[in-house]
Amino acid sequence: LLQLHELALSLGMDVLVEVHDYAELKQAVEAGAKIIGVNNRDLRTFRTTLDNSLSLAKDMPAETLFVSESGIAGREDVLQLEKAGVKAVLIGEILVRSQKPCRKLKELRGIEFAGEVRGNVD
Repeated sequence: LLQLHELALSLGMDVLVEVHDYAELKQAVEAGAKIIGVNNRDLRTFRTTLDNSLSLAKDMPAETLFVSESGIAGREDVLQLEKAGVKAVLIGEILVRSQKPCRKLKELRGIEFAGEVRGNVD
């Protein structure tokens, strides 16, 4: 991890290191990761729960860009994660499955949709 992290940085890349548990978080921090994503999806069962991000929040260094990945379904989830110290969220499935992805994205961001249709906003 350390070698790959250093190589990516030397190439001018930003590096998001994904973790699933405390042991991986510790390795990421020791490797110098400044952007750490906590995957909320259990890769064995594919079940998602925000509890993973919420439980690792207390161990996330303050200077880290803390990203919560997967399982974010609504504005309430975003607010709960924000309160725990999450600085960004990785959202995919909820937008792909939405009939109106722009509207869903506005909902997640807390932007009220006025009902105006300009171009492909829905």
